[in-house]
Amino acid sequence: MSINIRKALLVAVIAVVIIFIVSSFKPTDEGSVNFPQDPPGSSRLAELLGAGNVAGYASALQPRTFRFPEDHGPHPDFRNEWWYVTGNLDGPGGERFGFELTVFRFSLAPPSEAVNENASAWKTDQVYIGHFAVSDIDNEEFHVAQRYSRGSMGLAGAQAVPFRVWLEDWTIKKSDVQQTETLSAWELHASDKDISLDLHLLLLKDPVLNGEDGLSQKASQPGNASYYYSISRLATDGTLQIGATTYAVSGLSWLDREWGSSALSKDQQGWDWFALQLSDGSDLMYYALRQNDGTRDEHSAGTWIDAAGRATHLDHDDVAIEVSKYWESEQGGRYPADWAISVPKLDLQIEVVPALRNQELITTVRYWEGAVDVQGTIDANVINGRGYVELTGYAGN
Repeated sequence: MSINIRKALLVAVIAVVIIFIVSSFKPTDEGSVNFPQDPPGSSRLAELLGAGNVAGYASALQPRTFRFPEDHGPHPDFRNEWWYVTGNLDGPGGERFGFELTVFRFSLAPPSEAVNENASAWKTDQVYIGHFAVSDIDNEEFHVAQRYSRGSMGLAGAQAVPFRVWLEDWTIKKSDVQQTETLSAWELHASDKDISLDLHLLLLKDPVLNGEDGLSQKASQPGNASYYYSISRLATDGTLQIGATTYAVSGLSWLDREWGSSALSKDQQGWDWFALQLSDGSDLMYYALRQNDGTRDEHSAGTWIDAAGRATHLDHDDVAIEVSKYWESEQGGRYPADWAISVPKLDLQIEVVPALRNQELITTVRYWEGAVDVQGTIDANVINGRGYVELTGYAGN
């Protein structure tokens, strides 16, 4: 999910949610973009994800028909959207890694005010923001990179057919290996300084629509919602370079896609988002939205996906979460760091713990996003697993 850009940034996102930071970007008369110079405080999360001025943009008001592969591409009638991939990887010697690559698109003007065909090639009404992070679990190192670019001159953009989203040389795109009619295998590349990641992602489950047939309501006001789908399990292999060492890696990844024009209300300050892949083949997504007083919002929701890909919607009161430990950042944030999650209707009880305590992204906005380990039971059978958790609104001002 996203705050100042999807997250803090963070649902979606959203999640759902960080791309919203670009709400402070203004195009100049020459078509260039002035980016903010100082990181805003996470206290602006609800403000940035609130209703704001969405006049002229499409809104997520009711369920829609999803079409693939078209919906893997951009939705320019909406103010913002993101492509979000996380995963847990293993090296040949048992090394453990996690990764995140997120690309956010944010519109600076509604479609009715779009840049005309005769404008300068540099002029743009689209801004893209990217976050790339690698968790080196064994060495307790966390690597983070951030990029901004205008959506012009081929510097950044998105297209549906053939699917491709890019921010300079960071890319998520269709590969040449066709798997199904609904989705091809994908390729992912990102690099920065001492880290580089090249992966092949193969669909193991079809896209699942979250919320009400893909409409994910985040607050009570009409339009404070997004369209949201997940591909919860992708077989992953490729290479990861950290410094002078290159690892052949394999594991599982998770894709989240959201788009909309407004999300959080002024009474909401952030969220805890879980994407968990369990050893019985099932997957759990849940986002706990937090109100300003720290209580869980009634619009918190999730999806359980069984091993065959069948989805069960989870409401606010279907899931209980208890936090038993916290981790304090040197930057001043205090984040949950151990969760007991139970879903009685599934007879599911699990404990979720970070694979590495410090997975805080110090970017334009601060948030925690990292690899986690899972253990527990479902239907009285022992399970374990891995996943990713995103925490926004904890970093302070």
